[in-house]
Amino acid sequence: MFSNILLIRFSSLGDLVLTTPIYRELRKVYPDSRLTLLTSEGFGRVLENNPHLDEIIYHHRKETRNDLKELINQLRLQKFDLIYDIHNSLRSRWIGWQLKRHAPKPEHWLIEKRTLARELQIRFRWGQFFNGKSQREQWLEPLQRHHTGTLSTKTELFPSVADKNYVKAWLNQNDLQDKPFICIGASASFPLKCWPLQNFKQLVENIIQSGVSVVLVGANGEIETEELAEYFRGSQNVFCAAGIFTILQSAALLEMANAVVANDTSIIHLAEAMRTPSIALFGPTVKEFGYAPMLAQSRLIETDLALRCRPCSRTGKGTCKNREQQICMYSISTQKVWDAAQLLLPK
Repeated sequence: MFSNILLIRFSSLGDLVLTTPIYRELRKVYPDSRLTLLTSEGFGRVLENNPHLDEIIYHHRKETRNDLKELINQLRLQKFDLIYDIHNSLRSRWIGWQLKRHAPKPEHWLIEKRTLARELQIRFRWGQFFNGKSQREQWLEPLQRHHTGTLSTKTELFPSVADKNYVKAWLNQNDLQDKPFICIGASASFPLKCWPLQNFKQLVENIIQSGVSVVLVGANGEIETEELAEYFRGSQNVFCAAGIFTILQSAALLEMANAVVANDTSIIHLAEAMRTPSIALFGPTVKEFGYAPMLAQSRLIETDLALRCRPCSRTGKGTCKNREQQICMYSISTQKVWDAAQLLLPK
């Protein structure tokens, strides 16, 4: 039985959302334990208001050596008896090692990142080394080894009442309250993961012609979203919410949408954590990596072509190695995505 547990996960936004089952299931297994999460300032704010966590420590990842030393000294004072390292990075392992150097020495649980399996699939197309588990299941494995019951892998987020009211006010301002709308996320961290902008334009046209509005979502400065917003400037059925909400306000907006269509990005994970069905467009990455949508109504859409170059990247970073540039994304037809979207529209 553990009484004082430290969990560590610094990034990224989508991954932080996928860690949420751990906090809930830990609380169920160890109801009297104190749970403290160490995460990064910025993206870590997505976990605010989580009722299963007693404390969240936000840390700037661009720390100096003295900053890290001071952090470790502060953590040592709390005398944790379990460290659950959900990141397994050089920084998180260093923190864990330093905390174990002094009594009382905490037990240390470390997730398996499946880095070798991923690299083997990218380099040699050897997918047999993946165990078929989602990242959510994989990261619950350390807890599962100490618990005989079934653990739920459903993600969850907790926007505040103020967050939801702020979003509702924006919807009212744009005459969207109580009206159906679909959120579109046209951008991604890396260009390789982006479905062609022309396809998104055609999809938006199809949606608004069906009588359903479109809300563009994402962060400030995302080129694809900005171009879509400019293209549909003047439309009474297309609205841009990119960059105007906090992370949890964005989650509240996604909760109020009928559906979400986006590239393989954190938008999909945010939406599903709020129980909104989503259509995820996969190109350079594949579902075996563990990031496929989880909801029964959600869909993962990928090319029908048997491309030997897929997957080509762990995260979508890098350059396309196919002579037909980004054929994995360009070969996903607008009609295929629209057919899937129609199933999620109100009848």
